[in-house]
Amino acid sequence: MSTDEAIIKCPICQETAPQGYLLCPFCGADLTLTYQEKIFAPVGYKEAADRIKGIIVKPRQMAQEISDNPDSKGGLLFIFAISFGIAFQIFSVLIHNYLFNWRLPIIFLLTWISTLLLPLILWGVASWFIRTFARLLGGKASKKQIRAAVGYGFMPVTIAALFNALFYLIALPWNRVNLDDFGAIFSSMNDLRNSFAGITGLIINILGIIAAGVYITFIVKPASDFSYIEAALVTGIPLLIFLILLITYYFAA
Repeated sequence: MSTDEAIIKCPICQETAPQGYLLCPFCGADLTLTYQEKIFAPVGYKEAADRIKGIIVKPRQMAQEISDNPDSKGGLLFIFAISFGIAFQIFSVLIHNYLFNWRLPIIFLLTWISTLLLPLILWGVASWFIRTFARLLGGKASKKQIRAAVGYGFMPVTIAALFNALFYLIALPWNRVNLDDFGAIFSSMNDLRNSFAGITGLIINILGIIAAGVYITFIVKPASDFSYIEAALVTGIPLLIFLILLITYYFAA
């Protein structure tokens, strides 16, 4: 839709603002959000799936599109996929500890639901940090744009989580654990974590987070009207902090 066709009504005074005015000529109200809603089609889950494909084959072009018309659908799809990957990883650990029983499907489902909270919190915290740093550098990105950038940037993290789920199912070492012996359970979990599969999984997660930073940078750049260096800076600082915390937790636990 062209700007000439984007005739909108002011939500404050209800007067008609012609030809894509961003300020109401009658009362001076900001029409930016109303204008954007008028000229951009709403993004459904089918469109979000197309965008996910687009950020793989044409990342710069799709980054601009997401920046112009941000949405949360892609991020929500990745949230469910990441949670599924985490639940499957826990499922794989149970299998490799010979914990076979009829409750496993129920445990998997409950784990999937409960782990939804972790990527949701990460999404919110990362969005807040990146937007705060962007504002400090004079960036113009809105909360919705940054939230969309982080949401779609979760794609490499999702791939890492799903890959590790299948990798753990195949490569984790086998142990027999007495569920009444908490020391044995802790020792077994420690052995799994420090095994070849556990260390490889950590490396894959780190690579996924770094790749996520690249995708987020592509979207933050046009949204904030930044150079690539500025966009990489505001994205890289929070991700670096998270990586340090992740590696510290892994080796300290």
